[in-house]
Amino acid sequence: MKMLARMKKISAIGLCAIVALSVVPAQAGKLKKWVDENGQVQYGDHIPPQYAKKSSQTLNSQGIVVQTRAAAKTPEQIAEEARQAKLRAEQERKQQEQARKDRILLDTFTNEDEMVMTRDGKIEAIEAIIRVTNGRIQKIKERLSTQKQRAARMERAGKPVPESVTKQIHEARDQIRQNIEYIENRRHEQQAIRDKFELDINRFRELKAARDETLDTASQ
Repeated sequence: MKMLARMKKISAIGLCAIVALSVVPAQAGKLKKWVDENGQVQYGDHIPPQYAKKSSQTLNSQGIVVQTRAAAKTPEQIAEEARQAKLRAEQERKQQEQARKDRILLDTFTNEDEMVMTRDGKIEAIEAIIRVTNGRIQKIKERLSTQKQRAARMERAGKPVPESVTKQIHEARDQIRQNIEYIENRRHEQQAIRDKFELDINRFRELKAARDETLDTASQ
């Protein structure tokens, strides 16, 4: 008896679906299918407003699904998709930039010795500028010493130190300070060159090894 009742229930459900399909207006020819708040599948010629943003399907007159519409995305989902798209775009930009730098590296140098010579040449060029600047500082110091001695003699003689002498002393000190800062900046520039070439040399080794491996594989 229980088995018979269960079979009747299944038959009733199937009949309901058939009836739902059969009552579609002839002029429409299509049926909407959605799930209500109770998880029950519903059919009709239009979707109620409260379910408009949920997933749904459109069936033709034979009951075949001809269109599936996904549920509307929440603001959080939209924001997350935008964030992920931005990350992908940034990653792609970095990859393209790295590929560009790799091409330049391989087109510019044929071996590590060339890279070392170029690095040392750049550093030495800055070192030459530093030597010139040190020479300039020395001359300014000598001029400053002369002006300070002159001012000291006037003070010992009880004479006022001319404003022009005081101004020259201040200017000399400022020039020494500015030139020392200039040298410090050039030292930082030299270190930046060393750091950059260290990275470039390591990358050059990786690219050469990968290219050699590709050539070896192709020749086998």
